[in-house]
Amino acid sequence: MKVRLPWWDRLNGALIPYIGPPPLGPYNEDPLPPAAEKACPLCGQAMALHTFDRSTDHTSTRMYCPSAD
Repeated sequence: MKVRLPWWDRLNGALIPYIGPPPLGPYNEDPLPPAAEKACPLCGQAMALHTFDRSTDHTSTRMYCPSAD
């Protein structure tokens, strides 16, 4: 006995010859420029200047802001 496909598979099979496969991504477009560096919500300096302490002993991650000088 042949298993009947769901209605959406039958509809997709009927439409693909006319509309083609779905687009998979923006392959013809240039990549977006990098976003501006995010500022720290506490001190306002760039996040790349901060240090993070990620310990493995079940304590919270700590962020250290750079000194103001």
